[in-house]
Amino acid sequence: MSKPDMNKSGMNIALNAQQLAGTHSLPEILDVFESYGVKALELWPANLTGSSQTPEEHERYETKDVDSVSTLIRERGFRVACVTLGFHAAPLCIASGGTRNLTRALQGAVDAAVKLECQLVNCYTAHINFSLFLEAVRPAADYAASRGVVITLENEAHDESGLPEDVARLVETVNSHGFRTQYDPCNYYHAYVEPFPHAYEVIRNHIGYVHFKGGCHYVEREGVYKGSLMRHSRGDFIGYVPLSESAFPVEGIVRRLNADGYKGWVTLEPHVPPAALAEFHKRDLAYLQSLLES
Repeated sequence: MSKPDMNKSGMNIALNAQQLAGTHSLPEILDVFESYGVKALELWPANLTGSSQTPEEHERYETKDVDSVSTLIRERGFRVACVTLGFHAAPLCIASGGTRNLTRALQGAVDAAVKLECQLVNCYTAHINFSLFLEAVRPAADYAASRGVVITLENEAHDESGLPEDVARLVETVNSHGFRTQYDPCNYYHAYVEPFPHAYEVIRNHIGYVHFKGGCHYVEREGVYKGSLMRHSRGDFIGYVPLSESAFPVEGIVRRLNADGYKGWVTLEPHVPPAALAEFHKRDLAYLQSLLES
């Protein structure tokens, strides 16, 4: 396989380090990713050493040893595609110190990204309402822009970020070069929203980052891994499958991203148990690379 983070489309492939954070140290994760031929990763606070005495500290970067990670990444010849603020950072920060505290956490992630020579910070609303998030992200977005970084909001199935129209309005309201949205088609599918072409068309001018994982409606069979409930469903669950078996048109999405001139990072994050990760990573990498080279 040719090196997956370099291809003629101009898009760059990375792998999400979050899923191995509970079982592997960061040097071990780099070993695993390098064995696949990938030398780029999305980094999470859980991948770093440093103080995590409270749940909030666990989700932030200010008390983490970013300098040592920067040295490790440089020595190993890796690139950090994205620095992600922990999933529960938003509600924890607001509960302990209001929206200004969330602003500080976002700025701390921006500072970590700069040290790691990375230009993306990803974040979540995690069920806080958009009005609170807007108050926190506006100053953080301007700070990010001043440091050459873009903050992206990942669309999630079960909060306000699950609907592309709401996401587009939020990005337009923030109106900063330092704030865009991430595009995760599987998460839109999970929200009972057509990922492509509908969601893509709504947010296409605001996309700063892309996640890929395979998804479908869950039916018990070999090779399908049960996730959480579909949005507004009382009994229908999402199932996670290889990217090539997704219920949404991955090939069409890649073709459209390429046609629209997207040159950013595409990070794979199969939502499967640790025992299945290696198989999914290899399958999804081969499939995505074939699409980017076609």
